[in-house]
Amino acid sequence: MGWMKVVEMSKPVGAETAIIGFPGVANVGEQVITYLVREKRAVPVMRIFSEYLIFPNNMVGISITEDGKFSLPSVSVFQLKDPPLILVTSDVQPVPWGSMEIANEILKALSNMGVRRIIVITGFVEESAAGKVIVFGNDGELLRAFLEADATKEDLIKVVVGLAGSVLGVAKIKGINSVVVSGVSPDYSPDPRAAKRVLQSLDSVFSLNLDFESLDRQIEEIDKIKSEILREIERRIREEQGLQGEGSESTEYVG
Repeated sequence: MGWMKVVEMSKPVGAETAIIGFPGVANVGEQVITYLVREKRAVPVMRIFSEYLIFPNNMVGISITEDGKFSLPSVSVFQLKDPPLILVTSDVQPVPWGSMEIANEILKALSNMGVRRIIVITGFVEESAAGKVIVFGNDGELLRAFLEADATKEDLIKVVVGLAGSVLGVAKIKGINSVVVSGVSPDYSPDPRAAKRVLQSLDSVFSLNLDFESLDRQIEEIDKIKSEILREIERRIREEQGLQGEGSESTEYVG
């Protein structure tokens, strides 16, 4: 067993349902939980530190904020009181050989808070299905609720990787019901649109009364950046084509 430290920050009220999302495909999971924590002013109740939580490229270190404070990567647990929900996210993905151990620690903590079912938020890339929310799992009540909230059951997802997959696996062993809610993105880059679609489904199921104004601004900013990048790529292609065409016979004719 690797080094692990659980720090309790406040006493949780508890809840039967936990919503879990980690950094991953299109960063949908982390975006959803971060938005819920910020918009609903969720209270931090626990942090889990582990030597298995390291930065990408196997780098060990700390993250530093703008005001000079720093912290180790961790799994963070929050309490939402109205409606009663537990929210879980992490700064980074664990190394593969420590993922099951961290998942077990997360679910042990959640069980102690009264959690009986979990919703795991993920991202999935499929250009033809972008904008959809795919749901599957073994909790019939939650499945029906999400399907009524415009989610869909499609046989597209074959594997759930990373800490999300480990949590689902350990949950099954422990007899904790689970549902996966996956926002579909056209590519692997962070996708606030996919995150918003998942948040809209959660809003419908749990009556969260979410305000999407700040997320809509983020979507507009990303669209603007992508548009600028695309225009720059097109400009460079035209320049290269112009250089290649110098001195050659023109093909701008019809016949």
